[in-house]
Amino acid sequence: MEKVLGEFRPLQKGLGKVLGHLESAVMEIMWQIGRGSVRDVHELLLKERRIAYTTVMTIMSRLADKGLLAKEKEGAAYFYTPVHSREEFASSIVKRVVDGLLEDYAEATFAHFVKRLQGEDVQKLQQLERLIEQRRREGEV
Repeated sequence: MEKVLGEFRPLQKGLGKVLGHLESAVMEIMWQIGRGSVRDVHELLLKERRIAYTTVMTIMSRLADKGLLAKEKEGAAYFYTPVHSREEFASSIVKRVVDGLLEDYAEATFAHFVKRLQGEDVQKLQQLERLIEQRRREGEV
């Protein structure tokens, strides 16, 4: 999934943090339907907005080039399937972003992470403490 993350946009919502607006919409549809053609996705997108068939075709082709969609020709049409589940994609993005922050700003990253967990939910901080303790017992930390 190395090709997927270009620019990380932290102020955007959801998939918009790593994908463009239309790419995000197409991926959400693909995760819902599992397998589909450009026509399938275009018809579903038309329920939400006006969009040209060729635009959807371009977006899906780009997503395939980025390694997010697999492309298979059947007759005259191409059918696409997500290469990774939504959860696998999210996990990969989180890993890359956090690894990048830890590489250059480990102390600030840890400090903010703990502060954020304390501010939101003490149970989450306790869960993190248990996870760290478990890793220590298993010899991973």
